[in-house]
Amino acid sequence: MKDHRARSMGDTASAVGSMLLFVLFAVCMLMAVAVAADTYSRIKTGYQQSFGTAASIKYISNKLRAAENVTLLEDGSAAAIESAGTVSVIYCGDGGLYEKNTVPGGELTADGGELISAASSLEFSEHDGLYEITVGSGSSSSVILVRKG
Repeated sequence: MKDHRARSMGDTASAVGSMLLFVLFAVCMLMAVAVAADTYSRIKTGYQQSFGTAASIKYISNKLRAAENVTLLEDGSAAAIESAGTVSVIYCGDGGLYEKNTVPGGELTADGGELISAASSLEFSEHDGLYEITVGSGSSSSVILVRKG
């Protein structure tokens, strides 16, 4: 009978040990999943910001290449781009890049446009026959030089 108790106590200790190892394994797996999810979230956010600024830069540079006339507004934070009988005012505000279409000779203000993409800043400048466009999104920014005319 004493032998039976010893076996029962050994089985119990073995079962408790196995359960503790399983719990330790489960906790480690949960921590690994949490770390992976956080890493994926940071990568996804960075990719979206990079893609958004790249798409915005390409859109604006294509508009500038096709332009007949370009007027920089508000100290370079907006531009009025005249092409094919319309004027597009492109500006940044409220966390996005906006475009407002109007007729030539119309009001050239940076308000009331339609959202193009998410952006935190937009700057235009002229340098030796080139337009420099800088689009910022979050902590990153992208710059491109586009030849005038």
